[in-house]
Amino acid sequence: MQTFSRQFLPETIEIGADVYKVNIELSHGMRMNNTPKKAISATLKKEGRRAVLVKVLSRNLRGKTDLHGKPYQPSEWIYTTQKNNQ
Repeated sequence: MQTFSRQFLPETIEIGADVYKVNIELSHGMRMNNTPKKAISATLKKEGRRAVLVKVLSRNLRGKTDLHGKPYQPSEWIYTTQKNNQ
């Protein structure tokens, strides 16, 4: 799965002839259930779809720390292509 870093959450990403759209259900499930990225990628591949991972961290938060002294981490979003028959 390709990984991209962005400063904002884009609506779509175009790579070659493919258009990837954010998949909120998968992204939320990945965070809540700690589902490995490889498992998500394998499932999508069986369906004939592709996915990319986008890490989003605002420029204002780079190099800053939270109340506990840990640096801010980017949020991860999964972008997928549409099914082949659509």
